Amino acid sequence: MLDFDPDKEGKEGQILCYIHDPDEVVYVAENLKDLIFSIIREIKA
Repeated sequence: MLDFDPDKEGKEGQILCYIHDPDEVVYVAENLKDLIFSIIREIKA
């Protein structure tokens, strides 16, 4: 989920993952570019 309205500790554009049951929000990346680079690193590993 792309966060356009973060709380005071977050940053606009951060990437979050919402997990249901139990409800949980997990920080994934600071922005879309970082998420893409992280995925590429995982693929190359």
